[in-house]
Amino acid sequence: MPRLKESTRAYSKQKSTIKKALKELGAENIKISNGYYYFSGFATLPNQKIIYFSYHAAMNRYDEGNKEFLIREAESYKDYTGRSNTYAPLSVEGVKEHIKKRFL
Repeated sequence: MPRLKESTRAYSKQKSTIKKALKELGAENIKISNGYYYFSGFATLPNQKIIYFSYHAAMNRYDEGNKEFLIREAESYKDYTGRSNTYAPLSVEGVKEHIKKRFL
């Protein structure tokens, strides 16, 4: 069971990390869908670009989970395929710098 607790903590931490980074960048309409060990969502950046993001936590002892957030531009809040995938570090500053460089 320790692995489950670690995964749950990582999931919660990373969800807070991306929400904080997006808010600090001035993103609006942040929508997050929760899965059992993953979450994904959309946000509208200050330049009106919509981005899709996702994170997958470890599900079992063989799966270490994502080491980065997947982030890509989307056409709408229903566009789950979007454009090219990009990956941002798992930190507030890492996400902010990545989004500034790629999407703003």
